[in-house]
Amino acid sequence: MVAGDFLMMTAPEEWMMGDSEETKPIRFQPPQSNPSARSIVTDPSSTAPTFKLLGGRFSFDRTHLGLLKDILPSVVEIGFATSGATRVASLLKMLGTEAWEGRPGSALVIERLLEILLIEVMRDQGEKQANVNPGLLAGLADPQIAACLQALHQDPSRDWTVATLAKAAGASRSVFAQRFSEIVGLPPMQYLLRWRMALAKEMISQGVSISEIAFACGYQSASGFSVAFARHVGCPPSHLRPTQN
Repeated sequence: MVAGDFLMMTAPEEWMMGDSEETKPIRFQPPQSNPSARSIVTDPSSTAPTFKLLGGRFSFDRTHLGLLKDILPSVVEIGFATSGATRVASLLKMLGTEAWEGRPGSALVIERLLEILLIEVMRDQGEKQANVNPGLLAGLADPQIAACLQALHQDPSRDWTVATLAKAAGASRSVFAQRFSEIVGLPPMQYLLRWRMALAKEMISQGVSISEIAFACGYQSASGFSVAFARHVGCPPSHLRPTQN
């Protein structure tokens, strides 16, 4: 890695990084109780140049976390010299300034900047993956498929069919179905089911009633939803209810 590189891990574990294998590593554990805290690690015996490392984390609800792990690789690297680095570098500079100065309202500014940073990362990965790997990012990079995805994401309760999804994409039914499967990696209705079940899991964890969840996910009855959920997830919705102390 070189100065200005950006690195994001979707399933972080203990890791090590440096400019070369010969560089002596220094163990550094950021404070979990106060993520915004500033830490300085020094090695008095070292004559190597100093450096700054700006670190942070994204927090997602269960629904979006699962989708994120599906569409992004475990390690995302955007090199300083690559085409997608300019906007990312600008955002990182602003984030660093806000985090270090701690001015009034900095927490809100940092939150918004992180949201924009994540979008930029997904844009970068979408452009890289669009012609390589099928998936949600590739679908979002295709105007027709993106229109369809936006429609079903915004209205999962609608009685969607391949025909109505094709209409949202502005394509014929047969062409749309084939193109969707090739780009996203799943048939349209299978993707819709997966999206609905992800939403259902999140609503179950929030204590929403089964009948409300069924309606929100496009089912006509709670029993019909429960059967579909058990078939897809492997257990009835009630098994995922949070336990009460």
